[in-house]
Amino acid sequence: MRQTAINGKRAGFFASNAAKTWLLVSLLLFYAIPAYADELPPSVFVEGVVGHPQEHNLSCESRSATDLAAFWGATFTEDDFFRRLPKSDNPNRGFLGDVDLPPGSMPPVGYGVYAEPVATNLRSFGLDARARREWNLDSLKAELAAGRPVIIWSTYDMRLPGVENWTSSDGATSVIVQWQHTFVAAGYDDAPDGGSIYLVDAYDGATKHFGYETFDAAWAQLGRQAVTTNGPLSQFERRVWKAAKGDTLCHLVVNGRWSVGPE
Repeated sequence: MRQTAINGKRAGFFASNAAKTWLLVSLLLFYAIPAYADELPPSVFVEGVVGHPQEHNLSCESRSATDLAAFWGATFTEDDFFRRLPKSDNPNRGFLGDVDLPPGSMPPVGYGVYAEPVATNLRSFGLDARARREWNLDSLKAELAAGRPVIIWSTYDMRLPGVENWTSSDGATSVIVQWQHTFVAAGYDDAPDGGSIYLVDAYDGATKHFGYETFDAAWAQLGRQAVTTNGPLSQFERRVWKAAKGDTLCHLVVNGRWSVGPE
């Protein structure tokens, strides 16, 4: 009898924990998974995204980041953002090359920077930013439907020059493409003719629209990179500049992660 009672208690314990686990998983799925395409509104435009022309030939990422931050009420200049960006010959680690070289420049002389350093830099300015890779159009549309504009990496005028590989001094190989460029996605329209995405162009600050197929082909060249933001960081997030001994640079510590930027 005692063994039966113990087994009954064990069964009840596991059943109770299984129910709790299922509830937790259900809640996580509900909040973590973006809405499916057929649940999204057919047309969205996020008001309040104001574009400005980039101030340097190759500063599109800093321009897009500055305009996105302004949407959330964070005010700084394009040059403020660029100065704090890490500099590296690996675009996945920092800005590559001379920002004033002509558009279309390629490594090693001039190029740009990819999503991860931009997201980290935005966090240093107080925004809850996250880099995305191999994203998709439905996820982008879900973010816009939630009222959150997104930085995306594509090419000037959605050109398709063909991707190349670049090996930086750290031995890493990165995919690069001529005319690499950034935009702030601000809306979409599921029109019967195939639909369009609305993008604020860092080059001239104008809002332009491109068909889904045209946009996706250009976006895919660099692995469908994006930076999303969810407003200001909470008061519990820590952002600290730490000077290293004998180093002219400072290390930005964001929740235990770091990047390098100028003092």
